Amino acid sequence: MKNSITPVPIEEEFKRKATGLVIVLGSLLAILVVGLLNMQIMLGDYYEGLSRNNRMRFMYIKAPRGRIVDRQGVVLADNRPSYNIMVIPEDIADVKNIARRVAGLLDKDAQEIEDKIKGALSRPYDPIYIAKDMSFEQLARVEMDSFNLPGISIDAESERDYLYRDLLSHTLGFVGEISAKELKSKGKSGYVQGDVIGKTGVENVCEDILRGKKGNIAFEVDALGRKIKVLEERPPIKGGEVKLTVDSRLQSIAKAALGDKPGAIVAMAPATGEVLAMASSPSFDPSIFLSPLTPEMWREIMGNPMHPLENRALRGQYAPGSIFKVIVSLAGLSEGVVLPSDRVFCSGSFSLGRRTFRCWKKTGHGSVDFIRGLGESCDVYFYTLGRSLGIDLIARYATDLGLGRPTGIELNDATGIMPSQAWKRKRFKGGAGKWYPGETINTAIGQGYIMVTPIQVAKAMSAVVNGGKVMTPHVLASTPPKVEKEIAISRQNLADIKTALKYVVQGDSGTARVLKDPMFSIGGKTGTAQVARLLTSKLPDESDIPYHMRDHAWFFGFSPVENPEIVVVAVAEHGGHGGAIAAPMVGEVIKGYYFLKGYKDEQPF
Repeated sequence: MKNSITPVPIEEEFKRKATGLVIVLGSLLAILVVGLLNMQIMLGDYYEGLSRNNRMRFMYIKAPRGRIVDRQGVVLADNRPSYNIMVIPEDIADVKNIARRVAGLLDKDAQEIEDKIKGALSRPYDPIYIAKDMSFEQLARVEMDSFNLPGISIDAESERDYLYRDLLSHTLGFVGEISAKELKSKGKSGYVQGDVIGKTGVENVCEDILRGKKGNIAFEVDALGRKIKVLEERPPIKGGEVKLTVDSRLQSIAKAALGDKPGAIVAMAPATGEVLAMASSPSFDPSIFLSPLTPEMWREIMGNPMHPLENRALRGQYAPGSIFKVIVSLAGLSEGVVLPSDRVFCSGSFSLGRRTFRCWKKTGHGSVDFIRGLGESCDVYFYTLGRSLGIDLIARYATDLGLGRPTGIELNDATGIMPSQAWKRKRFKGGAGKWYPGETINTAIGQGYIMVTPIQVAKAMSAVVNGGKVMTPHVLASTPPKVEKEIAISRQNLADIKTALKYVVQGDSGTARVLKDPMFSIGGKTGTAQVARLLTSKLPDESDIPYHMRDHAWFFGFSPVENPEIVVVAVAEHGGHGGAIAAPMVGEVIKGYYFLKGYKDEQPF
């Protein structure tokens, strides 16, 4: 029997395959429709955003910082145009190639540029700067090669400009790119990476006033990321202006008086607390921080043994030496411990138990009253007065006048040290915390534990000569005068102190006779603060003493004596004698003050 196979009709086979094909195509079409519906309806906004970003860019426009001016309206810090190379990471297809090309045009390191672009890829549409403040030559090179630099554009913005460079660098401070730490704490205030922020000084303290308000811009770009046209723009609002109490002309005189000597000068109006000048040496050019510093540059600055970034006027802490005798005098007269007519015999030394304390004048001053004791800075006179007062009474007057605590000035200042029995017990535990009478003797002439800053001395001496009003120093013109405390100083005691301080300059044996000038009424006090105790007195000349072991030179001066308008304090680190070094500095500033007032050709007193 033969097997037979019935053939399937061709029409049925075709129908079966067609049905399968229709099912497959229908499934694919259904998937496509679902995908389109998902893209158009569910993810429509998302893909629309991507599409817009492919042809549009949105950027912040940085606001120009506000100006800083002096008390006369002289501009100290302003802005100037700066041309920078801007990159939007999304527009860079070949990072390595672009980095190499740009580096060749700008004479920069290609790897550094490449790393900067790659580091910003997580924020593809946020612009970053890979070069700032280009020269005209660099600008021309980039512009000529722009066709080969997709994603690269030149952006103009304002750059901080310090018109007098290092004249007021410590007071003005400087600006720099916001750090990761600052961004974390200030990100909610509208800061983004790449923003400039005040780092120190007035730039930091007045950041909220100076920073202004950003604008924004929307523009269309081509396939290479090049700007085609601006679609929308909201201009930035410039930062507000900050006015200082400082007179830049007097500041220039103070800076010249300091010269290249490390130290500081502070000039202050005793009636108001206004800081008229505040110089610190050595200084620095704040514009060096406008561009990122290399590690080598930063190490060079921080490793400089003269510490140019340190504001010595506010943060330099020194033993005050004999200028502290003014405060001991006020305490002695106010407490009735001494009368101006009381006399002390100075033989050149003072004995306390088994210790002997020397006077700066080896042969002694003989019998001295208060005027000569302070006017000739007799150490034995103040050893005697200090012992009678005791450390706690001295400390109370000094603290009330502003020593041993921040002055309240808007900028960051040091506290210094005003020792007392309680201070020593807290500072040194156990038996080491006991206060000894010899320590009071040292403190009475401004040595020992006591440490002060120049701004503290200006504040304290202003309070003494203005009759007892302790004014908070201020450098911002917008800060109103503030009386912290009023110390009761009788008219007679004030007159006696002023007479003694005038004797320092006018007296035949005063320690600052170098300032004696019939044209000016100046009083003041010298101070020579010992840094190290020399084990020999046989050195032939002071210049033979190692620099770091030389005394600090102090002088505080005020004028006119009868109704003071200005107090000036100067300290010269390791400068030697106050009368020879610091007093002439103060004299230059006081005379400059009157010349600026118009007393150049006539006698003011």
